[in-house]
Amino acid sequence: MDMSRSVQSDGFVGAGTQRHCDVLVLGSGLAGSSAAMSAARLGARVVILEKQSVTGGSAALSAGMFWTAPSFDAYTTRIPLGDKALGRRLVDDYVDALQEIRDTGIRVASEPQHGIMTYGIGYSLDILALLEHCHSEVIAAGGELIAGASVQKVNMTNGAVSGATVQLNDGSLVEYQSSAIVLATGGFQGSPDELTRHIGPNADRLVLRSNLGSVGDGVRLARACGAGGTKGMSTFYGHLLPYPLEAFKEEHFLPYSQYYSEHAILVNLRGDRFAPETDGDEILNQALVFEPQARGVLIFDHDIRKTYGTSEPFPGLGKIDRFAVAVEAGAQSAIADTLEELIEMVSTWGVDRNNLTRTLEGYIRSVSVGGGTARGITVASSAKAPQTGPFYALSVQPSITFTFGGIRADEMGQVLDHDGRILPGLFAGGADIGGLSNYGYAGGLAPAYITGRWAGASAAKRAAEHLRAAMKG
Repeated sequence: MDMSRSVQSDGFVGAGTQRHCDVLVLGSGLAGSSAAMSAARLGARVVILEKQSVTGGSAALSAGMFWTAPSFDAYTTRIPLGDKALGRRLVDDYVDALQEIRDTGIRVASEPQHGIMTYGIGYSLDILALLEHCHSEVIAAGGELIAGASVQKVNMTNGAVSGATVQLNDGSLVEYQSSAIVLATGGFQGSPDELTRHIGPNADRLVLRSNLGSVGDGVRLARACGAGGTKGMSTFYGHLLPYPLEAFKEEHFLPYSQYYSEHAILVNLRGDRFAPETDGDEILNQALVFEPQARGVLIFDHDIRKTYGTSEPFPGLGKIDRFAVAVEAGAQSAIADTLEELIEMVSTWGVDRNNLTRTLEGYIRSVSVGGGTARGITVASSAKAPQTGPFYALSVQPSITFTFGGIRADEMGQVLDHDGRILPGLFAGGADIGGLSNYGYAGGLAPAYITGRWAGASAAKRAAEHLRAAMKG
């Protein structure tokens, strides 16, 4: 049975409105699942609460690439504004975490993929099997996974976590007594008010490329306990999508993503380039939010379409013609034998024809001399100019998969207040932790699994210390 997407029964301590566990984990995505497994391996009785009817969070919808920065220097170069303490431990723990997963017998690629998101290194793995394995270990250790359970409040006693008030799917309220709670609810990308507050009005145009349950529960619960926040609250991960889309469902998340955009030219509705394309699709995706109407146009030639546009960005994802898929999905597109004809067609979309012409001419000139700048925007030495017809244009829009800002936590997964002091009994992992990624992206699955391990181990230690103190008292 695939427990990563199924509902588990509610029977950990039996019926009643008060229940007890050593560690309570909020969220069943990879961070929560890893935290729960880590705590269970250390002897803690664990309950995982998932508010949705299915489990696995956004991890269950991912391509299954377990990757991050290949070194701390690479991390700081790509993410200069990232939390250095978190980044260093993430990189240091990667090899051990990967081996831990291999030891379970779950499929993990034997060879790494390099250059992920332009700089990372990682391995493809069976993400659904990993989620199921984590859940199985927790249940085998006497723990429980409950779907349809929403946490209303984290309870504090004398400044320390003492439990949580939980609403079950039948509407009943249960008071869980626990000295350690792990927040792993997946970020706040599904919260319109939080996105508008931190990103601005164009956040309303972001397409949600995520599970529907990550609406900032972890951040709100932590704030109510006195937790501090982080930098990078306006930064996030996502990929450029075609515009418009007739429909956008979970099965569209991967095939509609325009991973190859770093090899194209991206302009806004004024016909201006606004970011170096070679920065990578996830960076362009963020930059587009702040352009007019959060809309852009990708321009590329036949060579790019037939190579990068149809290549497999991650093992197991499959080779598809992403331009053709976008057109079929209803996106605005154009094909022409010459760039001049393409510009004329794009101008009918409201893009200034003369300005777009100057932009493309400047870009082509800069490429011809080995890079530099074109109209104030960097052109990398590796950039290629469109030269092999036919030529293509595709309207695109930004999406959001998870947020980078969030709860202030240390490299042990302990939640901190605004003054940097530990909030006893409160821990966080995955996208609920803020600052590990900040505009630059350190990965999704690997940071989730690794930070979940930190939080789970720390939570189990806290629970054990609390039990020993209670026995002495």
